[in-house]
Amino acid sequence: MEACGAGEGHMIAAGCDTARAAGARQGRIHCGMATVEAPPFRLPGTHYAGAVVWLIAGAAGLVVVAPQLAAGDFLAPRVLAVTHLFTLGVITASIFGALYQFYPMSLGAGARSVPVGVAGAWLLHAGVALLVTGFWGWAPGLQAAGWAALFLSVGCVAWNLLPHRRRMTHSRHVGAYVSAAHSMLGFALLIAGARIGASLGWWTVDRLGAIAAHFHFAAFGFAGLTAVGVGSRMLPMFLVAGQAPTWPVRWIGGIATAALLLLAAGLMGGFAPATWAGAGFGVAAAALFVTLVAGFFRHRLIRRIEPAFGHVAAGFFFLASAIAIGVGQLLVPGFSPRAWLVYGELTLLGWLVVFITGIWYRLFAFFIRLHVRARSGSSRPVSELIDARIAWVSLALLVAGIVALAAGSAFGLVAAVRAGAIGILAAAVLIAAQYARLLTGR
Repeated sequence: MEACGAGEGHMIAAGCDTARAAGARQGRIHCGMATVEAPPFRLPGTHYAGAVVWLIAGAAGLVVVAPQLAAGDFLAPRVLAVTHLFTLGVITASIFGALYQFYPMSLGAGARSVPVGVAGAWLLHAGVALLVTGFWGWAPGLQAAGWAALFLSVGCVAWNLLPHRRRMTHSRHVGAYVSAAHSMLGFALLIAGARIGASLGWWTVDRLGAIAAHFHFAAFGFAGLTAVGVGSRMLPMFLVAGQAPTWPVRWIGGIATAALLLLAAGLMGGFAPATWAGAGFGVAAAALFVTLVAGFFRHRLIRRIEPAFGHVAAGFFFLASAIAIGVGQLLVPGFSPRAWLVYGELTLLGWLVVFITGIWYRLFAFFIRLHVRARSGSSRPVSELIDARIAWVSLALLVAGIVALAAGSAFGLVAAVRAGAIGILAAAVLIAAQYARLLTGR
């Protein structure tokens, strides 16, 4: 228990709060965290604050584009704009902020330069704003400017964190997963750049194949591999599940990487065998990931399900649903825009956004406590800083909203899509209010 009790202000102790309750009766709690100085508030904070703002903007955007979603027009410029509010604004900003918080406090490897990290955060937010504006008004020049800012932002993170993999004191597999995830993000950026160049008339690229490959590299490559690597260390810590088996981690990375490369080659080259092989490997990797997380839940010492863990469970339910729909579309002849739109909604909103906003309840609360509440002498556990009732209500709104959104998109019901979007927007406002309350000390 020493790791949980000493120097809590200098380590990611979100799991240690709950570990104290169970530790006395279990006798063995291993938090396994390094006592490396925490990053300054402005580094993860700039990423996190932007992610919350983009969440509200994305949810509001869903309300506006409800008619296009109900029509199954997933290639409409404004739908692409709203999509990138979530993929880049919410998901990518959250991942970058979490890496800057997670690396020094749990892996013993801090950022090489805080100013470069903060500059990268502002480049990320500027890139999101430019790219989304460029999509909304279909201005390829703005899209290109946004792409350039995003490229520089990714470069800041890669330079700041990825070289530390060789110097990590433990859990080097996490560094390997993060490095692989950034390689997938690089592929996604290259394909996006190719699409922007095609929009400017520089060359031609198969539009559907490129968009599908870009989507999978971003969602399952970058976000998915990061979730596996960081989640394999973070989730058992939060759940106090140190005895859970972690053997799937040895296999997921290689299988998922092969799946994405084969799938992208098949989609962009129109080669069905490669597409099918990639899909098969992808299903296997996803099944292993679900097995890994299910093991964490089964071996947890804290039996009461908190809102954060409820989000994680709901996210994996949506992931399984998305994969089932995706495989089903490969089996059915022809192309169904509505079905693929639902697949994208369940993947991005149902799995990644729900999963990430659940992790926020631990990461953000600990971050605010470390930098804001600690100065006032507060010693309340991180889990008690969040209003659980509001968190459960926001989760219910998110889940119901995503289900209504997907159902409306599938059957062409504008009212259902708009109702679902409003539910997601209400959830986003409640989530933002939680952190505003913590920052103001209420």
